[in-house]
Amino acid sequence: MRVRVPFGRSTLTGYIVAVTPHADIGGKPARIREVLARVDEKPIVPTDLLALVEWVSERYLAPLGQCLRLAFHGSPDSTRSAARTKRADDITSVTPVPASDPSTFRIQRSSFSEELAPLRAKVLDALVHHRQERIFLPAATYELGDLYGNAVETTLEQGRTALVLLPEVARVEASQGVFLSRWGSRCQVYHGGLPPGARRKAWVRIQQGDASVVVGTRSAVFAPLAHLGLIVVDQEDHPAYKAENMPRYDARAVADERARRAGAVLVLASAHPSLDTVHAVGSDVLALRATSDGVPPVTVVDLRDAPFGTILSPRLAESIAACLADGKKVLLFLNRKGYAPVLLCRDCGQAVKCPVCAVGWAYHKHDSLLRCGHCGRAGQVPQNCPSCLGARLHPSGFGTEALEEAVRVQFPEARVARLERDRPGGDRANSAILTLLQAGELNILIGTQLVVTRSPRPVVSLVGLVHRIVMQTYVPQHHVIRALAERNPRLFYDNELVARKALGYPPFGRLIGLRVSGTKEERVETAATKWATLLRAESSRTHPPHFEILGPIPATPPRARGRVRWQLAVKGLDGEALRQAVQATLAEMEKGGRAGGLRYDVDVDPQSLL
Repeated sequence: MRVRVPFGRSTLTGYIVAVTPHADIGGKPARIREVLARVDEKPIVPTDLLALVEWVSERYLAPLGQCLRLAFHGSPDSTRSAARTKRADDITSVTPVPASDPSTFRIQRSSFSEELAPLRAKVLDALVHHRQERIFLPAATYELGDLYGNAVETTLEQGRTALVLLPEVARVEASQGVFLSRWGSRCQVYHGGLPPGARRKAWVRIQQGDASVVVGTRSAVFAPLAHLGLIVVDQEDHPAYKAENMPRYDARAVADERARRAGAVLVLASAHPSLDTVHAVGSDVLALRATSDGVPPVTVVDLRDAPFGTILSPRLAESIAACLADGKKVLLFLNRKGYAPVLLCRDCGQAVKCPVCAVGWAYHKHDSLLRCGHCGRAGQVPQNCPSCLGARLHPSGFGTEALEEAVRVQFPEARVARLERDRPGGDRANSAILTLLQAGELNILIGTQLVVTRSPRPVVSLVGLVHRIVMQTYVPQHHVIRALAERNPRLFYDNELVARKALGYPPFGRLIGLRVSGTKEERVETAATKWATLLRAESSRTHPPHFEILGPIPATPPRARGRVRWQLAVKGLDGEALRQAVQATLAEMEKGGRAGGLRYDVDVDPQSLL
């Protein structure tokens, strides 16, 4: 239940999570304040969901108040008038969401689906017998529409509710047509991209039991569903399931815990699962995906044999020419935007850096701009080096702009386009390019990760049947390249798991990332060093030590939004011991307040330390 309470000169919303007969106020009655008003006439969040929120607070070392907002997020706004916040009964329907092309989440039966038959039977059996179970499906989204539909229908027949999580809003919007056409008003779409009013209505429908199937993104894991029987986490390897801002929870772990508490079936699915999942279920399950039937071989080009600065190797150029001669389309993927990733001074060797983040600007020749890949800030290309005033500034490395330039020079007759997320016109311009590609009016498409992850339909599906694949690399013997070239996912997973086990990294050990930021570099470095010292003292209380401290070092980037940043990490086998040590030392660090504008951030189970 939420209440309005005085806090200094402000009035804030508070959460009542428990009531006790006595309160320890330290003999200071003056500290007591009267509650001004109740926002809710009665508790609106189920007790089991509140318990889950408390678990999130403890696991991710996040303030309970921040975590409670996850459960109330989307509920009637407490800042609105009582007449508007308490009349939930007036909300009986929601404007239907337009259905997208269901082919993006099509329901089909394929030969691979037949191989999944035992897992399908396992899911349905667990649902019918109300058996709490965690089941992994090694398949892509479009292959699982039929299975998802059967699982949700079986759940509803048992008088229980279902939650389907997708990693991105665009994927929810692309798939919602299938769910809405099958379950109509019983289905509710729920994600952070909804307008506030629509989100409140959606939350109320779910809370009142008008919706028994919820399809949404990460935040939907806290939807107030009662009698939960099924949770599906599609594309479980997607990094979007991990929140970047406080509280930094992982929706996959929260879904796992919520399913355990509710006695629900948890279905995790991905064509390329996370290391955590492969470690949990065993790499044998990858055999279902290790097939090369009908898939062209991969040609690996060793760029170490090519002249320095080569963009298109002779082998790749020959392959492009052959495809164009046959009337085929070409997709070129390069994970670097702009013309060059950095602008270097040949006099002093320094890169021209973003003044906010202190990392090298990326050079965008087409716009005659420098752009920071971290904060997005753009600036003009200087005539002289900011470090030494030298005039010999040259781009180093190459990105998609340079690749496009090289392709146009070598294939002047080809119709070429470049797909880019931050291009002028944004999504509209990219959609126009994809329309041209689908209509056969483009020969070559160039892009970064957007070309393979763009929702609702991967760009590669617009290219047509793939006849050849060429990879250029300076590290042809790396296990990632070999696994791709040999179409052997186990080669990647087995090598990666062996390395992580030897070093004690997840999924074998636990990791907590810590960051100190502030406006003064000396204070930030001193605070980070002190935090590391306190943690080492905590670790040395046992023999052998419970955990290892990595750092502190300047963060990447070392500056962000005008703040200096240092980072360190805590690594160990016992996650609970790590959390206790971080919690104790964080309290010690914050005893002196946040003098000098210091801020301390904690990221339990980080996706990256960069």
